[in-house]
Amino acid sequence: MSLIKTNGLTTLLAFISVIFILSLTLIFSFFEYIQGFSTQEKIEYITQALTTLAIIIGGLALIINAYYTSRLSLDENQSLLTQLLAGTLAWDNNIGTSINYTQPTHQEIVPERFSKAIEQLGNEKIETRFSAIYALERIAKDSSKDHWTIMEILAAFIRENAPMKHEYDDELRQSSKLPTDIQTALTVIGRRDSYKDPVNQKLDLRNTDLSNADLTEANLSRAILVGANLQWVNFTRANLSEADLSVTYLCGSILYEANLQKAILPEANLQGVVLRKANLSEAILYDANLEGAILCDANLTRAVLCDANLEGAILCDANLEEVNFEGSNLQDANLIGSNLQKAKLAGANLESVLLSTANLQETDLQEANLCGANLSGSENLESQQIEQAIGDRTTTLPENLKIPQHWR
Repeated sequence: MSLIKTNGLTTLLAFISVIFILSLTLIFSFFEYIQGFSTQEKIEYITQALTTLAIIIGGLALIINAYYTSRLSLDENQSLLTQLLAGTLAWDNNIGTSINYTQPTHQEIVPERFSKAIEQLGNEKIETRFSAIYALERIAKDSSKDHWTIMEILAAFIRENAPMKHEYDDELRQSSKLPTDIQTALTVIGRRDSYKDPVNQKLDLRNTDLSNADLTEANLSRAILVGANLQWVNFTRANLSEADLSVTYLCGSILYEANLQKAILPEANLQGVVLRKANLSEAILYDANLEGAILCDANLTRAVLCDANLEGAILCDANLEEVNFEGSNLQDANLIGSNLQKAKLAGANLESVLLSTANLQETDLQEANLCGANLSGSENLESQQIEQAIGDRTTTLPENLKIPQHWR
């Protein structure tokens, strides 16, 4: 644009020069043929005419030049302003001139943000730590290569600031609130994009105190929570598939519709836990304490509950197909309407258990204690099954079956 305007100005000045030359020619011609003037007078008139013409043309040239100069300056300023707004130039207030400015690249911005967030994570003010956690979450979303590092940092932050306490008051712990920064870090971890997790890497939250945490719909698949205190935690619809929950304290927790498929829970304390409609298929629960737990409509297909304590547990309408209950305690448990097809109950304590309308097809009852148990209305139960079990006259059998001789 500037080149076009410069060429236009040059052309116009050339045009003015031509007019000036033509004017000189006309003046000389006019005074050459005029009569009644001496030569000296003609020279004086010509000089005056030339001076006047030069002033007029010179003034016109100055006006035109000033006009084009102002237009060029205005266009340049507009171009500069456009670039400033676009972020490609910056204004140096110290020298009053424009300087070239290049926006920082993504590779330059992320490390700076990362370092600042890490620094703030150790701040003594909880609101600063709170902001730092969310800043790290944004970086994890923006930078795939930093995603897992940030998750590990947040897990380490939780382990450091919420360690497991071996001595505490259960009632006080139930009413206490999880610190805001710990809850925030858990929330960020729980809603991460797990597709960015490296293969064979696991979140390490072992030996942490997360009691009263809200982990609704949190993704903690394959997480290591060994020895953690998870009492009164809300795990509604959470993903804990393949998570290691060995020797954890889950008393009073809510795991409604939670996914615990292939989860590892040996020796875990699940007393009074709500597992309604939860998926526990192929979960490992040997020696676990499920006393008074609610497992209505839960799926425990092929789960292992050897030597587990399920006294008073509610398992009505649960899918217990091929579950291994060998040596477990199911005294006073409610299994009405449950599917125990091919389940293993050898040596289990089923005293006073409710098995009405339960499906007992091919269920192994060898040496199982059925004293006081109610099996009325149970389906697919055969005489050889109860012959192998232990019972007495307090055992209620379906109408089509008789009490074995050795029970009397």
